[in-house]
Amino acid sequence: MSTNEKKVIKHRILDKHPIVGIILLTVLALFMIQGFIGGVLGVGIALVLGLPQEPILYISMVVSAFIMLAIHKRWFYPEYEGSISFDNRFGKWLIVTIAILLALIIPDFIIMTVTGTNFVAPSIKSILVALVAGTTEETIFRGIPASYAMRHFNDRKKLPLVIGITSLLFSLIHATNIFAGASVSATLLQLLTSFGIGTTLCALYFRSGNIILPMLLHFLYDVYALMNADSVTEAGVLDASLTVKDLTANLIILVIEIAITLYLLRGPVLDDLTEIWKKKWNK
Repeated sequence: MSTNEKKVIKHRILDKHPIVGIILLTVLALFMIQGFIGGVLGVGIALVLGLPQEPILYISMVVSAFIMLAIHKRWFYPEYEGSISFDNRFGKWLIVTIAILLALIIPDFIIMTVTGTNFVAPSIKSILVALVAGTTEETIFRGIPASYAMRHFNDRKKLPLVIGITSLLFSLIHATNIFAGASVSATLLQLLTSFGIGTTLCALYFRSGNIILPMLLHFLYDVYALMNADSVTEAGVLDASLTVKDLTANLIILVIEIAITLYLLRGPVLDDLTEIWKKKWNK
């Protein structure tokens, strides 16, 4: 039975106000993953089983991200094919993902090494923190709202709007780090750099059609970032005052992020991108 012959669920608010829909889906995913499914249930399981809360909470949030992706796919059934796909393009985009990672961390590592930054080996906690960030944030800000946006704005002229909105929301969530002890200057810089990496992650998702790859890039990049013992806590908070080297390194990385985004979304490939998302939405 074709998609047209199957019953399509009506989404009156989302269909009528797609930009509002992007924001609402982001808030819903945030609440469900970090609040209800990942938070409340995770703590509940830990209490019932008598297990340490922190690692169980981390694991439950990772699992909740994939549960939300499954719910999102079912919610838009039979239109949407889902945010995860392993087709013959996966190998190519896995290589591209690793190349992007190296393009981001090598310049930063050189600057930090020259300026004498102290690096530490990743701990189990920092790896778990990075894994939670990579899976949950990619689901909350790209896997659900960005894929939904392509249902309405799958047009080369409207891509900047979609990427801009989702990256802005991703950036703003990092403002909450100030309540976790981050300095004001570091928080402001992180808002800027989060927007930059948000555009890159969104562009990678749109080109590959697979949320696993932005998750992988986000996870590995955060593992590296948490190795900076001078500025970042094990929980991922920028607790140090902003220094010239931090500002220089982050601005260089921001330029690289924007350059990568522009390359991924260069004119000649946009027809291929829109075709991928037409197929994902069965149009």
